[in-house]
Amino acid sequence: MARHTRNSYARSTANTSWYGAADAGDLLIQARRAQEIKERKQRRVVGFIAFVIVVIFVAVIGLVSYRSIAKRNAAQNITEDQAYSALQSVKLKPRYTNDKGGILFSHEGYGKKAANAPTLEIYTDPMCPGCAVLHQQMDATFRALLDAGQINLEVHPVTFLDNMSTDHYSSRADNGVAYISSNDPDPDHLLDFLTNIHADAFQPEEAANYKPVSNEQLQQQAVASGVPADIAAKAFGNEYEPWLSAAAQYTLRRPELKDITGQFKGKLTTPVVVINGKMLDISGISDIGLTYKVAILQSIGLANEDIGMPGRQPAIGSNGSPAFPKTEPSA
Repeated sequence: MARHTRNSYARSTANTSWYGAADAGDLLIQARRAQEIKERKQRRVVGFIAFVIVVIFVAVIGLVSYRSIAKRNAAQNITEDQAYSALQSVKLKPRYTNDKGGILFSHEGYGKKAANAPTLEIYTDPMCPGCAVLHQQMDATFRALLDAGQINLEVHPVTFLDNMSTDHYSSRADNGVAYISSNDPDPDHLLDFLTNIHADAFQPEEAANYKPVSNEQLQQQAVASGVPADIAAKAFGNEYEPWLSAAAQYTLRRPELKDITGQFKGKLTTPVVVINGKMLDISGISDIGLTYKVAILQSIGLANEDIGMPGRQPAIGSNGSPAFPKTEPSA
């Protein structure tokens, strides 16, 4: 509605005196103006409060983002030595971890090596499809070799693909690896857990195809692996997250773990297999069509028929250099 002026209001009220009509019009206009002023003040107050809330919200988001970016940038800018020192300074670590973030076990138990046996280190992420292939091809063989005292196994749980899920799946699953190894004395249960979570029927897809996996589902896989229910129920929190994060940062900076051939040469990709301190060229063995089993057995110097046979130790022993297969395709 258009606002009345004094003259227009007087002309519209011919049966009343101009003064009286004008006075009534003034009162109406003043009342409307007063109401409008009041409403403007209220809008300004509400607007100001909303503005303050938005400013505070933006400031909080900015602070969180700044801290996250600063932390990430700081992590990206640290050297290998600094990352190593940061890993050593983490307060809560798995009971049997070594200084490089590996969890060692053999048929003798956690933290113990079988005599005259090579040590195989595996670096795997619970969401990594390539890591699933390694576990699917090798876990049964690893188990037989471990039981016969033919290898030592050092598991390095990594969380490089944590941002490929909506609920930090890699961190939660790897927290289980850390917790189970620290609280369940039977390393067979840990290996079975790794087998179960890397099975095609369980391992989730990454990124847009990711479907949330609950802690209860991870607990079920742990119990199915032989882990006692009370341990499984506590295994999938985030208490080992600082250790996992520090271990990942250190692992990323180790030049000896970076691809030496293929399209990712000079970069670290998972899975990584290290035998007596030397890295297997996974890209290379893939290019020439070798399976993990054939490549690893050839590297440690053990015949297929000797798998699981106590007393028949791999040729390279505990300190020898692996006899890696030739990874350049023949001309």
